[in-house]
Amino acid sequence: MKTIFSISTQYRFVSCALHLILLCALASPAVAIKSDFADSLFQEGDYLNAAHEYKRLLFSHPDAPQIDFVAFRVAASYQNTGKLENAIRAYQLLINTYPKSILVARAKNNIAQCHVLLGNSKQGLASLTRFLSEHKESSLAPRAHFTIGMLHIDNGEWAQANSVWNDVFLTYPESPFAKVSEKLVHTVKNADALPRRSPTIAGALSALIPGSGQVYSGWTMNGLYAFVSVAVLGSASFYYADQERYEVAIPVGVLGLFLYGNSIHQSIQTARAFNLQQEQHFRNQLQQEIRDSGLFGTISPPKDQIALVLWKSRF
Repeated sequence: MKTIFSISTQYRFVSCALHLILLCALASPAVAIKSDFADSLFQEGDYLNAAHEYKRLLFSHPDAPQIDFVAFRVAASYQNTGKLENAIRAYQLLINTYPKSILVARAKNNIAQCHVLLGNSKQGLASLTRFLSEHKESSLAPRAHFTIGMLHIDNGEWAQANSVWNDVFLTYPESPFAKVSEKLVHTVKNADALPRRSPTIAGALSALIPGSGQVYSGWTMNGLYAFVSVAVLGSASFYYADQERYEVAIPVGVLGLFLYGNSIHQSIQTARAFNLQQEQHFRNQLQQEIRDSGLFGTISPPKDQIALVLWKSRF
């Protein structure tokens, strides 16, 4: 009897253990988190509070399904509210925490955007180049490649922009960026024909005839003022010297020499200003063509219909 009781007890114990193991093995999957409130804040444009709400969800449910989208929304909220450094850190956290997420490529692209918006074109260019090398097949690749050309234009690097946009046209012929790139390639070729003024020639002209360098660069009134000032002071200095009134002739002559030297310096500066003005006008023309293309609107959302950030271009 004791043997039967012992066997029964052992059976119940084993059965209970097996039942617990089975429950653990068949545990119900994680339940998707409710982000309706955070989503409504994001859609209403209350990005800062949306970021805080998404961070709360991220902290409370780190293992929930599609939690990587919540992490992306944290970064996107920061980017939309202008806290770009916070956005970069949040995007990088997403990349490090969920390296296999489908949003990694988009996060890397947005990091580059943030660097550009911060005015760090060098870092933005490096980030975009790295993105292209790692995600050549991404749907964002044409946009990233095109943006590299925009950064070269922003720095006045016409030849580099021409080369980049030509690559965009050849590499992504079916992309909407290809048609715009082809048009911009033809426009950029005109950069070599921009009117220019030589600072050396401008300085030499003013050395011969004060103010003529400014006239050469289009600053006619400044040139006339410089010529009259130097001529009057020079004539006055010679006049007083001829009268042996050196106490007046010397100070007036020194002032005349100062204005003469300043005229040469100003001629060089006005020539450089003329060149910069022409380049800026040409850059504005290119940027207007980019704006008119309508390429930089809302980035298309992924299949789960989560809205993504807007490209807030400096152009």
